[in-house]
Amino acid sequence: MAEEYRNAELPFKVFGVPEMEAASDKWTDSYLRREMESSNMNYKIEKSVDNHFMYWVNRHYKGSLGKFEPPTVHVKSLKFSEWLERAHEADLVGIEPSEEHWYAMCGVEAGRILHKTPEKMQFIPKDLPSFSTTKKNFFVTKPDMNKGIQCRFGMKGVIAEAHYDGGRNMVAMLKGAKRYILAPPHACPSLSIVKEKAHPEYRHSLIDWSDPREALQEGFGQVDAIDTILHEGEVLYIPSYWFHYIASLDYSIQCNTRSGPPPDGQGEDVIKSSGCMSGRYSPEEIEKAKRQLQRRRSPGVDTGDSAI
Repeated sequence: MAEEYRNAELPFKVFGVPEMEAASDKWTDSYLRREMESSNMNYKIEKSVDNHFMYWVNRHYKGSLGKFEPPTVHVKSLKFSEWLERAHEADLVGIEPSEEHWYAMCGVEAGRILHKTPEKMQFIPKDLPSFSTTKKNFFVTKPDMNKGIQCRFGMKGVIAEAHYDGGRNMVAMLKGAKRYILAPPHACPSLSIVKEKAHPEYRHSLIDWSDPREALQEGFGQVDAIDTILHEGEVLYIPSYWFHYIASLDYSIQCNTRSGPPPDGQGEDVIKSSGCMSGRYSPEEIEKAKRQLQRRRSPGVDTGDSAI
C-alpha cells in the first residue's frame, strides 16, 4: 500500500520500522554529545530573534526584491552539547514564541560517496543505513541521485518556513514530534513563493502560516492541505514539489533523505506551469513581497494555531 502511495506521489506515513526505532533508542543525550562533537562531524547552529527559521543560502543578491537581510545568524561559538541543554530547558520551563530560539543542523554525504571511504563514515549513515545506500530500496529509489542525509535538531516551538523541494523526500522522526502541514504543488500561486532562483530564500513562502490573521488576508481557506503530527519512530513521505511547513512540538530530531524526482516529473510540471519558477514578478507582487520581507516574522505567534 505504501509503495502505491509513493508511486502515485501522495503523502503517507509508515511506522514500526526496526531501523528507525533502534536509532531512536540509541540516540541518547550522551551518545549524541560524543558523536556530534567528534572530529569527523560538521554541524551548525542558527539563532533567530523568535521561533521562525527561514532557510536561506549565503549568496550575493541583486534583484527586484531589494536588499537581502539574513533572517537568522550562524552561532559558531555554541557547542552542540550547549544547544542540547537549551532545548531540554525549553521543554522543562517553557519558551515564548517571541524569545530567541536556536536550531541545530548537519548533513552527511550520500552513501555512494561514503562507501568509497568507510573510515570517514559518521554515526548518522551507520545508524540509518537505509537512508545511506548504494542500492535501490523503499526509501531511496534513485541512489545515484541521492543527496545524503540531512538532520535537523529542533527545540520546542521552532518553525521551519513553508517551502518545496525538488526530490522524493523521506523524513524520519527520531526524537520528539513535529507538526507538518503539507500542500500540493497546485497551491503554489496562493503561497507568495520566492520565484527568483538568485534570491537566498528561493522556493520559500513569505507568508506567516502560523498567523491566522494573515491567513485570512491571503485566502488560505481555499488552499488544499494536509495537517499531521509526525511522532518518534515514524517516517513521512513528502512527494516531490509538495510544500511543507514544520513546527517542532518539543525537543526533536528529524533526518531526511531525497533521491531525485519521480520518473514522470510529476509535481515539477505543475510548479512550472503556475509561474512559480519563472523568476518574474508583476509590480504588485514586487511591492507585496518587499512588505513581507521587511516585516519578516512578527514575534508572539503561538505555533498551536493553524493558518490552514
